[in-house]
Amino acid sequence: MRKHNGRTAAALLAAVLMITAVPGCAKQDGADDKGGSSSAGTDVSSAQTFETGTEKNAEAPKTLSNPVAMTEDGDVDMDVALSYTTDFDALQTKLDAITVSEDHPVSQNSNPETVALYQYLRSIYGKQVLAAQQVGGKSDKEALAYYYYADDLPAIKGFDFIFKTTPAGDGADWTQMAIDWHTKSNGIVYFCWHWNVPCDINNPNNTTEAFYTQGAGDPYTTFSLQNAVTPGTKEYEVAVHDIDLIAYELQRLEAAGVPVLWRPLHEASGAWFWWGMKNKEDAEYYQKLWYMIYDRLENYHKLTNLIWVWNGQSKRLTVHENTYDISGIDVYPQKEDHSVQEGKYNSLQKMTAEGKMLALTECGYIPDPAELAQNMDTVKWLFYMPWNNEFIYLGTTLLGIPKINETKMTKEFFAGAIKSDTVISWSELPDFEGTARELPESIQDMAFYIKQQREKDAANG
Repeated sequence: MRKHNGRTAAALLAAVLMITAVPGCAKQDGADDKGGSSSAGTDVSSAQTFETGTEKNAEAPKTLSNPVAMTEDGDVDMDVALSYTTDFDALQTKLDAITVSEDHPVSQNSNPETVALYQYLRSIYGKQVLAAQQVGGKSDKEALAYYYYADDLPAIKGFDFIFKTTPAGDGADWTQMAIDWHTKSNGIVYFCWHWNVPCDINNPNNTTEAFYTQGAGDPYTTFSLQNAVTPGTKEYEVAVHDIDLIAYELQRLEAAGVPVLWRPLHEASGAWFWWGMKNKEDAEYYQKLWYMIYDRLENYHKLTNLIWVWNGQSKRLTVHENTYDISGIDVYPQKEDHSVQEGKYNSLQKMTAEGKMLALTECGYIPDPAELAQNMDTVKWLFYMPWNNEFIYLGTTLLGIPKINETKMTKEFFAGAIKSDTVISWSELPDFEGTARELPESIQDMAFYIKQQREKDAANG
């Protein structure tokens, strides 16, 4: 079993270098109960406003959910973790019996902060679109680009648990970055998970890990999706270990009062990730893995801060409607395309349970706000999430200011999108209870250089 090692300066450097190298996820030309011994969870009455009275204490946080059992050296206690298994038939029966209110997330445990965020999302859905942005590194050059060219920031920042389950751990601590974004800056937090697993689980001397399958990336893994949901296999132990390790990170966010838009097992319609659909038989195993994750987080650990985002992108991979709140699709056109992606929206709508919100969970190009406004009656994206690095900027000035990648869009289009009345930016978010509205430290640290660059730009006309 892999050990979750402590964070080190070396891991920090590795994490920063690796995260900036992660490409846009899509390899396509668009996107084409038991829970064991679970109980119903905590009843939380629906909030009537977008603010709650929940007190947040950063110095002495209290986890509301069932803590993950950890060993003294900071790893998941596998004896405890493996004592809980998901009974898929019982879980299905339990899910069938649940009636989810329209103004409440599917989670039966949701705390007031999470209910308040969900209700806010519901209130703007079909009226405006939230600007989101995937973070590309500790320095967050994407946010600096938004601030420099538009004097604003995206409303949602996308983070990734990509290094949390690797042997070196996540030296950059993306969880803390997300906590700061919400608690210090009043931003909305979104997490995906590029799930790294052993490349060769039968070779203990090979410590390399990957999420890509053969032919999709290098390194790649031969990890078996079927075995991952089959108790008694090596892959199953890895899966249980990693799910609980991520649960621990989600509890850190929970304890800090941070609701999370949570998107596990993304882009499963393709064969490029080990959890993806390489053949028709994989659909069943993908669904079981989704239910394992849902069951452990909802019914075993009873997390209170999750808004679930399903990004399976295939009708074969649809999961129970009471296990997700938002349905998403990732779209990476082969050439410049700022349309509202009506065809992809219609395709997603057909595979999504009625009443769910739909989102452009990753995109290669920012949709034109004017077209979004014109098509709002028929194409209702909750948010759009451009990928990081070259999807926004390409290189920097001598002063460290990102240069907009003008093969993707002009500077005027970029600034105009975030300022559009159709698009909700960071400055337009309501005040979430217990948060401040400070600019992120990465931007505060660049204040001198921002001023210098603006003076230089003005001098050059």
